[in-house]
Parts: sequence; C-alpha cells; structure tokens
Amino acid sequence: MNHFVVCRVSGKLVIEAMLFLLVMLLAIPSATVQAQQPALSQAAPSAETIAKGKQNFVTYACYACHGYFGQGAETGPRIDTSRRTLAAFVSFVRKPGRAMPPYRTQSQISDSALAEIYAFLKSVPPPPDPNSIPLLNTK
Repeated sequence: MNHFVVCRVSGKLVIEAMLFLLVMLLAIPSATVQAQQPALSQAAPSAETIAKGKQNFVTYACYACHGYFGQGAETGPRIDTSRRTLAAFVSFVRKPGRAMPPYRTQSQISDSALAEIYAFLKSVPPPPDPNSIPLLNTK
C-alpha cells in the first residue's frame, strides 16, 4: 500500500493510483495501433488504388450506412479522413465500440482493402463551407 495515496472523502476511498492506471491503459492501444499499421506508401495513391477502394466501399456495404462517397446518411456519419490516419481508420473499423458492426478479422476485410477504401475516401473532396454557399446565406 506504499505506492498508493489513499484519502477519505465523504466516506469514500479515493485512490490516486486508479487515475494513473487509467491513463496508462489508455496509452496502450495507441502503441498497438502503430505496430499494426498496414503498409501504404507515402506517395499519393494511384487511380487504380482509388478505384479499388471505391469498389471495396460498395462490396463491403460501407455505402449502406455512410453513403456512396462516405458523406454520411441517416444510418451512419460522414467518414472524415482529414483528421484520421490510416492506422486510426483501420483500428476504428476493427474495434468500433458500439458505433458500427466490427470487422475484426482479415477474413472479414483485409488491411489492404481497408487501405484502398481509405485512399478512396481521401480522394473525395471535402464538403464546401456553408458560408460559401450564397443560397444558405440569404436573409
């Protein structure tokens, strides 16, 4: 018990070590994701890779929830690749929590297919800024 600082607050024990352990546990998945990152060259993806990604997006029925270009729909949110790395994208697809059905294994969808889907989604231009659309800014 030397390593734990225990205090009594309103009849409850507060163990500061729990906070430390929580922080440490949250740090582990990020290290695991980096180690499992699928290989994707640093060069811009080819038109063939993007086309395969678009086909995989349909084949694996991603479009059913996220729309044909990942723009989002009633059943699934927009897939924003501008803030998500390939490793984070793959990690989320493999272990999404309750957000969507998991595709945990290579037999369900391979890392290379996910990399192609990611390349396709990265090729889709972002939506325009609503302030740049005159019809939305009339008063």
